[in-house]
Amino acid sequence: MTSGLLIDLSPLRASRPFRCAFAARLVSVLGIGLLMVALPLQIYQLTGSSVQVAGVATTTAVALFAGSLAGGVVADRYERRTVIQWARSAAGIGFLILGVNAVLPEPFLSAIYLAAVVDGLAGGVSGSALMAMVPVLVGREKVAAAGALVSLTTDLGTMITPAFAGLLVAKTGVATAYFLCALATTATVGLITAIGPSPPPQRDLENPVRELVAGIAFAVRHESIRLILLTGLIGMLVSGPLVLLPAFADVELDAGPGTLGLLYAAPGAGAVLGTLTSGWMGRAHTGRALLISLGLMPIGVIAAGLWSHAALVFLGLAGFGLARAVNMVLRYTMLQQAAPDHMRGRMSGLLMVQSVAGTAVGSMVAGFVGQTFEPGRALVLYGVAVLVLTGLMALVAGPLHRKENGEGSQ
Repeated sequence: MTSGLLIDLSPLRASRPFRCAFAARLVSVLGIGLLMVALPLQIYQLTGSSVQVAGVATTTAVALFAGSLAGGVVADRYERRTVIQWARSAAGIGFLILGVNAVLPEPFLSAIYLAAVVDGLAGGVSGSALMAMVPVLVGREKVAAAGALVSLTTDLGTMITPAFAGLLVAKTGVATAYFLCALATTATVGLITAIGPSPPPQRDLENPVRELVAGIAFAVRHESIRLILLTGLIGMLVSGPLVLLPAFADVELDAGPGTLGLLYAAPGAGAVLGTLTSGWMGRAHTGRALLISLGLMPIGVIAAGLWSHAALVFLGLAGFGLARAVNMVLRYTMLQQAAPDHMRGRMSGLLMVQSVAGTAVGSMVAGFVGQTFEPGRALVLYGVAVLVLTGLMALVAGPLHRKENGEGSQ
């Protein structure tokens, strides 16, 4: 029973190309994790402005949005391994620019914005291509297990690397972090090379804009994919209240930066637990599990807002992170199983786009709610609102209730 619960490692054992892709993703995420600390810290040291920190983050998000849309089309037109290599090479150049800029006597803020654009565009393109390539590497029946393993790399990177990055930056400065990130990206390109060719399906190519429009139209027409993307949008909306954590720790918990750091780490800890116990996902009634995990996410946020003890708040946020990880793996699995191979790049791009858009909108709305109510009440109200949306979603998502693992109904 335990072996059926733990994460399924069979894709790593069975597929050498997937092992290379997994290693490449892990190295890349660990390297990028260094930027999570170094980049905002350098911007704040240069400008003393939280607005500039947010400006660079927004620039990256907009570029990621554009890169995901473009990357989906590119991944359906060209050899996917090559697309990833070129995109990660461009990102590596961006990280080198950051490193060189950081060692200058007076670093240029414009260079940081330029690197943010490159990083966002490259991340969107490579992410869409990798998501589309994985099902080909492992086979349709192992998509759930492979999705959980890929998700685990992100969870581990966001949980482990920031703590190391803080120590590294404190000892050596931000330039070292940037150069290490560039080195990790170089290693990623090498590992991707070892995957072997991954050509897209043979088909007649159209104008790229028409292909993008065709992909969006396909997603709207396809009942399962339309509902999967809609659940993803709601799932990302519930991530918005995390912007309230600094105020919550200060006002509700009377806690300092140490406690705040633990609260930010809580969703990641829950996510790791969720992916490590994902062995059931390849066999479960995936549609129903998707809706249940979607409902558990706002419940975790509501619980965190109701409690006034840091340990209990941590548990609430960890529960949110666990449910979010399960939801993300199930969404990825169901989308890749429903999409035909010639559409997988564009469907993967749309999955990334709705994640970026949902989180951005959720953060903005949560910020406005936090301006009106105390942080604890704001978390509860926001969580209840998303829970209501989830309930409405469940009422109209009849096809998802009936959807079993591996189905791809039109």
